[in-house]
Amino acid sequence: MGGNAFRALLSSTAFPRLPPPVYKSIKGRFVPRLKALYSFADVPREAPEKKDFGDLDILVATPKEAHSLGVTHEMVKSTLGAEFMIPMEGNRTSNYAVPVGLGEWAPLGYGAEEIEHRKATDDGKIYYQVDVHVCQDKSEWDRYFFFHAYGDFGMILGLIARNVGLHLGVKGLKMPDPPNPALHLSDSFDEITEFLGISLATFREGFKTKREVFEWAASVKYFDAKNFRSRGPGISKVKPERKMYAEFVEWVQKTKPLASVYADDGFDERVQKVRRDALVFFQKKEEYENMAKAAAQARTVRALRKDSFSGHVVRDWTGLGEHWKGVKIIMDEVRARMGGDAAIVEFLRENSEDDLKTIVLQVQDDLGIKPRQQAATLSPTSRRAPDSELEAPLR
Repeated sequence: MGGNAFRALLSSTAFPRLPPPVYKSIKGRFVPRLKALYSFADVPREAPEKKDFGDLDILVATPKEAHSLGVTHEMVKSTLGAEFMIPMEGNRTSNYAVPVGLGEWAPLGYGAEEIEHRKATDDGKIYYQVDVHVCQDKSEWDRYFFFHAYGDFGMILGLIARNVGLHLGVKGLKMPDPPNPALHLSDSFDEITEFLGISLATFREGFKTKREVFEWAASVKYFDAKNFRSRGPGISKVKPERKMYAEFVEWVQKTKPLASVYADDGFDERVQKVRRDALVFFQKKEEYENMAKAAAQARTVRALRKDSFSGHVVRDWTGLGEHWKGVKIIMDEVRARMGGDAAIVEFLRENSEDDLKTIVLQVQDDLGIKPRQQAATLSPTSRRAPDSELEAPLR
């Protein structure tokens, strides 16, 4: 049922589920109104065979020239004729409660249903929930329009991508590479669908049944029903209300659609081959290798710095005891003189720790920092400096 966003203001019965003709009617009414405010306004294609709807989701982007200073929530509220709203700043979804006019459903053949829904509320008022998501630009609008089409379709494609070690979402396709940062492959769904081997033309023509959606998704060239997983490492738990997603998982288990490329390989080998294909297709091989190399170097720097140039190591070399502020000042000056942590690591590769210690002691002498007498009552917990003060991020 719609109205979940307004639970604190109105009862859930004030937001009845909408029969398809009613949904189609308000879609035809509200989308043109928002097109007067935004250059792009539309509803992602609905899931096929849906019997009723909880709310109306509209994606918008790029305010019209007449509203170049921005479209306010009050402007949208007034344009929709909403009575209540839950505004969200930035590129997020705001919720609007629009009153259903008395007798509005009767011309659509649902007058009796409207009356019953009104009886279920305390004041006889019922509402449409209209959710308006503001996209940053046309590019983001296109991505949201694709990913949120046909119900849980985007989540289904995302699950298939997860099964071959990739991540697909509204921001595009990424290649996770822990412990390194993920590599962004593309934010163009034209490119992404071409890589996956599925026809965007078919998507645009539309689907009449959920089975058609499932068959199209399963035509991804890397889809493998035999080794398909819907839970486990790397796969997020899905909310129970995502029924179409659950139906797809069940459909795969029952029908076992034909396997595609790399189906005979083990999971790890299949993932590696798909990653290789992705790097070649999106021309990201060099970028990936450079990123991996930089990440490996950063890990080496952190490890060597922790072993040979940590706050406690410098404290012991300088004999400063609990004078942690002095330790930090010395470490910062050593970094400044040697050119940062990376330069210190390079120095250690060609020289010994004793050589580094000599530099540290020289800096200590230059700065005139000496041990200070510690109070006899100093608590044990105060004798350890926070690592965040001494082991600053790599520069």
